Amino acid sequence: MLTNKLWHALCYFTLLSSYTAYASEIAVKESIETCGQIDTERHSERTDVNFKDTDIDYGSATVGKIDIDASPIFDENNPDENNWVFRLVNRLHVKTKAGVIKDDLLFKPGDNLQDVSISASERTLNTRRYLTNAKISPAPPCNGVSNVTVSTRDVWTLKPKLSLSRSGGNNNSSAGFEDSNFFGTGKSVSIMRFNNDQRSGQVYSYYDPNTGAYKSALKLRYSDNSDGIEKKFQIYRDFLDISTDWSGGIFYGDKSEVASVYDLGKKVFNYEQQSKSASVFYGRRLDSASVDNEYARRIIFGITSSADTFTPDTIVPNSSFYLPTDRDENIAWIEYQKEIDDYISTTNVQQINRPEYFNLGGKFTARLGYSNSNISSDFNAYLLDIEDSYAYKLKDNHLIIGSTKLTGRYTDSGLLNSAIEGDVSYYWKNMERGQFFAKLSGLKGYNLYQDTIIELGG
Repeated sequence: MLTNKLWHALCYFTLLSSYTAYASEIAVKESIETCGQIDTERHSERTDVNFKDTDIDYGSATVGKIDIDASPIFDENNPDENNWVFRLVNRLHVKTKAGVIKDDLLFKPGDNLQDVSISASERTLNTRRYLTNAKISPAPPCNGVSNVTVSTRDVWTLKPKLSLSRSGGNNNSSAGFEDSNFFGTGKSVSIMRFNNDQRSGQVYSYYDPNTGAYKSALKLRYSDNSDGIEKKFQIYRDFLDISTDWSGGIFYGDKSEVASVYDLGKKVFNYEQQSKSASVFYGRRLDSASVDNEYARRIIFGITSSADTFTPDTIVPNSSFYLPTDRDENIAWIEYQKEIDDYISTTNVQQINRPEYFNLGGKFTARLGYSNSNISSDFNAYLLDIEDSYAYKLKDNHLIIGSTKLTGRYTDSGLLNSAIEGDVSYYWKNMERGQFFAKLSGLKGYNLYQDTIIELGG
């Protein structure tokens, strides 16, 4: 009897849940259909995405219909761009597919419309090399639903590459192509063949910034060279914005090559290096939500395994350089991050006529790990990596960007392969079509590995 009652209660609950979900879906659909479309004039004139400064209450609305307005490279409605050359370019170019753009959005129909998701999605679209001037504009809410229009403009991405040169009695050549928006899919494909005084070979690379699975990215690289082979595989999910709950990834690399050491421009040492590495990590956001989502604290756990083997190739007599010591270690590490969301949008700072974003809030990371050597316990070490990046806007036309980084490796013998480095850049837009730029950088190493060389100029 009790079992029958439980069964009837379960059936009733299932039917009620299904009806509630169906009714909610119908309500959202009706709201979308009855709400007007976005004001296109307002959309074209909008220059920011700070919806907190408007009288319209977007925060209480849900996302309705998402319209993708993907424009070709040139605007044929503009008389200055409506000529046969630009029209031909538009015809030859494969426009970015709407689904590719929609996959990069951090919101979907039915979600609460939050400023952070809109801003972060817009930043993501503008960092894609195949898009420019991406703008996301929600319409004023109607029946609690706000329709959203995403407008983008494509850029030309197919880059044939051909280079021929001769220097120091050696011929150098390279040929291939790179397309960062292969057939409008947003995937990057590159094929290169090269020949220089150090090596020759072919390089194949593939990069998918958004596979569609949990917004993960995929990187593949294969290089078949005269002195060795390189293979790389990486799939990962970054913290997409400060509201992202988790990140994770897997990396594998295998590379063999002949490395050269130069002293005053002369080759003094050659050695063969075989490197293998693998890593896995997983991270979580510590606080479920900060005040107004203005910052995020995160914790990441990871395990890394790496091995480097060195064999002599060519040694110049009386050379002061010696063969690096083999390394084989397993590292367990934990990382803490804090990022404050205070992005500003500008143009013509580091790129020409492209939207750029700089975080005035900054980002701090600290990683602590322990390395267990498979060769000798003398190489066991505690690891510490600290990095702080920052940006300051002094005035409307003055911007300072910098970072400081400390990499430490402490063994029983003291510091090993440790370094401290920093850089600061100053940008002053003091000209109509140009700017003043200055950069200061420094790097100091302590007991560096023989294959870790600080070269003049970085």
